Amino acid sequence: MELIVGQQMFQRPFIAPPGTPAERVKQLQEAFMATMKDKEFLAEAAKMRLTIEPRSGPEVAKIVADMYASPPEVIAQMARAIKPQ
Repeated sequence: MELIVGQQMFQRPFIAPPGTPAERVKQLQEAFMATMKDKEFLAEAAKMRLTIEPRSGPEVAKIVADMYASPPEVIAQMARAIKPQ
């Protein structure tokens, strides 16, 4: 179940290209999380009836790593479960 639901935990990720300096990644992550707490941003999101549930970069990285670590038999079972009839 975690493999299926895990994909929904980070609906629209922001991704930097490989080789992005660690300091730049940190700056981008901090700016993103600051935006997610900004009162004006949240007010606009509320007007649009958007749900804001941000995940930090490290949280998303852990979810992705856990998904990639899923045993092949679990992946096969998930594929059968979501395959259209």
